[in-house]
Amino acid sequence: MEYRGAEAKVILKEESAVKKRERKKYRHSELDEKLRSSRTSEEVKNTRRARKYGANTPEISESDKDTLEMERIEGEPVKKVIEKDSGIAEKIGENIGKMHSADVIHGDLTTSNLIWTGEEAYIIDFGLSTVSERAEDKAVDIHLFKQVLESSYPEVAVEAWEKFLGGYKNYSESEKILEQLEDVESRGRYK
Repeated sequence: MEYRGAEAKVILKEESAVKKRERKKYRHSELDEKLRSSRTSEEVKNTRRARKYGANTPEISESDKDTLEMERIEGEPVKKVIEKDSGIAEKIGENIGKMHSADVIHGDLTTSNLIWTGEEAYIIDFGLSTVSERAEDKAVDIHLFKQVLESSYPEVAVEAWEKFLGGYKNYSESEKILEQLEDVESRGRYK
């Protein structure tokens, strides 16, 4: 099975998933190669870093300049199950808290980039991730998740957000991040 995203294609194998960043013909070839290589390197580094701090992420087995092979996580994208079981948001919050304790900012926290195995939530696709200690960056990260809940799942958004917060509060810095979230939400850019 093959999936295409904006920057890469993902091929699902029996036990693994292979993500390959494809060449962009509109870019100068040297710049394109450099971008693909640096983005792949950052994705590998940040996925491993989040995992080291206890976040559920795929284990990466191999990587090169534009390709990475990782463990295939069996489950459903959260976007397909959260309306039926908003309680899973608590596990999501726990995992995002662990990822943030590693100072990893996902950059694209949507229900498409979370997998529910039936027992655990996994964070996937660290392609836009960065490392930052800033409360602002972590608040913006979870603000996106909250916006996705409100816009795509209005029937369960409030309950799912409360569950998310219950799990996220296991993160020792959560109070500071949630205070910053209020500030982020008060600005027009994020409304």
